[in-house]
Amino acid sequence: MAGVKQIQTARVVVLRLDGAEAEEAAAGLKRLGLPHVFGVTSIAELSLHISDNKVDVIVLADRHLPPDLAGEAEAVVRPPAEAVKAGIPCLLLLSSMSRAGARAATAAGFAAVMAADSGPRLIYRRVGALMQRVRRLGRAKAVEPAV
Repeated sequence: MAGVKQIQTARVVVLRLDGAEAEEAAAGLKRLGLPHVFGVTSIAELSLHISDNKVDVIVLADRHLPPDLAGEAEAVVRPPAEAVKAGIPCLLLLSSMSRAGARAATAAGFAAVMAADSGPRLIYRRVGALMQRVRRLGRAKAVEPAV
């Protein structure tokens, strides 16, 4: 798509398991120029978007997580299994940001970690960086010779 920034075509899903805040968070990103942002409030809704190939990046808040995402220890959070299988980068918004928490989340499979109180502009920029990383990695895989 010549002339169109990749982030403007990004299909972003904001997963908020604490209710109505998902649409509010999605609206904040839409106002910044992401027209394809959807707010979902359940793993089932997220799975539908993933199975329809309508997700490029997932933004997940760590509050009110179900046991399959919260992990065994309180400090460990995992990205949704469907997203991991599909290779979709997940951005985690941590309610209590710390270096140890960020390292644990990255080790668990999140592509990026930010504080939950980050503004929409910062989240927008991080989504753009994740899209660039995906594009770069995809291009590198396409150039690699088959073994």
